[in-house]
Amino acid sequence: MKIRRMSTLPVAAVVAVTLACVLPAADSPPGPRVAALEATVPRPAGDGPGEGPPVRGQAGPIVGGLSASSVGVLVVDGGRHQCSAAVVASQSRRLLATAAHCVWLDGAWRLDGAHFIPGWAGGEEPYGRWAVDTAYLPPAWQQANSPIEDVAADTDFAFVSLLPREGRLPEQVLGAQGIRWTVGEQVEVAALGYPALGSYDGQSLRGCIGSAAVEDFAREPGQPAGRVLALDCDMTEGASGGPWLAGPDAADGRGQLVGVVSGGDDTSLVSPLFDDAARTIYNAADSASLTGGAGTQ
Repeated sequence: MKIRRMSTLPVAAVVAVTLACVLPAADSPPGPRVAALEATVPRPAGDGPGEGPPVRGQAGPIVGGLSASSVGVLVVDGGRHQCSAAVVASQSRRLLATAAHCVWLDGAWRLDGAHFIPGWAGGEEPYGRWAVDTAYLPPAWQQANSPIEDVAADTDFAFVSLLPREGRLPEQVLGAQGIRWTVGEQVEVAALGYPALGSYDGQSLRGCIGSAAVEDFAREPGQPAGRVLALDCDMTEGASGGPWLAGPDAADGRGQLVGVVSGGDDTSLVSPLFDDAARTIYNAADSASLTGGAGTQ
């Protein structure tokens, strides 16, 4: 999946890919993979999480804090693909934020057998698995048909409702990140996720910290530009849907969600810019989850 940036941007144009990946679990059901989107996730023997806090442009380990329970792996598409996601504060206490392409791609839902594994670390599931109930995303994402070769990054976000587990709501057990609907032209963030290719193995939560800048984004020649956040970061496939957090302690995994990983290349990531449209989708998801509504929207 490619992301095209306008040539007038202050950064060089790049070819970018969405950062979802195949989950190569031994018990995953067989099935076709989405060409050019996901890649088989290697499990290298050395390459552990490393030491020390994240440094600018490189995804360092995020350990402890609120991220240890509120951020995790979102498994979709019958167990064949993996993204990242985070619990966000809501009245229903059931919502995740992730990328739209993680739950809807090429004109079809990917929610078959979908579940969230918070705190995933080295194969451990400290908070169990939480089944996905419904997903809500921008109509513009669906209307564009979201083809692999043309990511509509400015609409690449979704809010997913989880089912209660053992009589308890997700937020009661896992905690939740805050959420913010406006940012300035630049904002200090920590982008978190589970990158799984290159030097990463998808077994630990990673994060990049730095100053994210608002940039114009064009989906097709001649169309009005959208708006996205861009950040220097080397996270790879598997990080899609991971939260972009702004203070108070974003580098330690606690903050306010201002976006989610949409795509990137070897050196940078982009996120949709949360605004009134994102808030409308969030409110619809929360309202339906609060009243027990079902069905994807």
